[in-house]
Amino acid sequence: MTTPVYDHYLGEHARLAAQLPGDGWLRELRATALQRFVEAGFPATSQEDWKYTDLRALQKLRPQAAVSQPVDAAAIQALRPAGLDAHRLVFVNGHYAPQLSEIGPLPAGAQLGPLAVRLAAPDEALRVQLGATVNGSRTALTDLNTAFVSDGLWLQLADGVALERPVHVLFIGLGDGMVHARNLLQLGRNSAATVIEHYVGLAGAQTLTTAVTEVQAGPDARLVRSKLQQEAPGSYHFGGFYLDLARGSEARLHGIDLGGRLVRNDTHGRLQGPGASIQMDGVYAPGARQHIDNHTRIDHLQPAGRSRETYKGVIDAHGRGVFNGKIVVHPNAQKTDSEQSSAALLLAKNAEVDAKPELEIYADDVKCAHGATVGQLDETAVFYLQSRGVDQTSARNILTYSFADEVIRRVGIEALRRHIEAQFMAKLPNGPQLRELL
Repeated sequence: MTTPVYDHYLGEHARLAAQLPGDGWLRELRATALQRFVEAGFPATSQEDWKYTDLRALQKLRPQAAVSQPVDAAAIQALRPAGLDAHRLVFVNGHYAPQLSEIGPLPAGAQLGPLAVRLAAPDEALRVQLGATVNGSRTALTDLNTAFVSDGLWLQLADGVALERPVHVLFIGLGDGMVHARNLLQLGRNSAATVIEHYVGLAGAQTLTTAVTEVQAGPDARLVRSKLQQEAPGSYHFGGFYLDLARGSEARLHGIDLGGRLVRNDTHGRLQGPGASIQMDGVYAPGARQHIDNHTRIDHLQPAGRSRETYKGVIDAHGRGVFNGKIVVHPNAQKTDSEQSSAALLLAKNAEVDAKPELEIYADDVKCAHGATVGQLDETAVFYLQSRGVDQTSARNILTYSFADEVIRRVGIEALRRHIEAQFMAKLPNGPQLRELL
């Protein structure tokens, strides 16, 4: 496909190729991914998976690769969840900032740092690992990410190793430009980790961010992953999360989307071993012409797997939300136990949501359920609160917050949960007043 859009990305890749870490097979991997991206092009609304998300505005951009810029350490401190005790890695415009990061002591068998270190000396093990979980679920945006892969989080835990403190990875977007973050997590047998991915765009930034996270979890491993997306109002954010779960392993995922102009998350979990389990929880709150699209897919491939999925959308004026959740129970996945729920709350007449739950079952001894609801605030409940002396705005805020809080309170780290609560309230009218009431 040869148009000015794709000529731009080809030109950017040619300009940057010599600066990207690694050589040999890694360069070939990038070149092949770029070729696929150019041949396939940006997804169009004529494609079923993209029918609700229009990327034509994105194609008018000509983003150059964002460069690292100095950031005030005090400003960084203000972005972090207060009181969060964690290993900290900070990336500014996609570039690791060691002066802003703090990786504390690690247990033997744990490796944690920027992915660029591994990419600079790509070995055969990395060749097997990089892209292994994505290959079956590639999209044009993951190909674009691979074409420019240069840095992100790298975490590797040997068998039996557990991180006591969470890992907080802060990606900061400044100014205009494109950022392609790639995170690679490998959890050995009976290992455990908690990872917080936090994407923030400072005011005035108009970035194109692709953020791809790959996780390979060994037998009986445990992962808690939270993603908080607070990109700037003019930014585009495309997240991909790809997770392979071995026998008996567990994953709990929390996705909170509050920022960005156009946001799309593709989350794909594969239960590849007997007894694996996954829980996905998400809250998204588009307003002011924001568009937030969550696509999820869970593949039950082996017996006795368990999955739980709950997404809640709060859509305000001129905002649009999309939820498309698909669960596939494959023929070998007997005794599967799966539930999926999507609920959306529309706060204005011009708010919009599209919900599409899907369930495919190819085994006969399973327990599966799914459902989707869309509604508005209960005016009777609003009136009841007003009759108790609460003004109308506060009454509506209390009910709105209560709707989303069912999912937010499942975030197990108290400091992070408080931060999410504050950020969610800040999107509501008179949000600070709500904090005083609750």
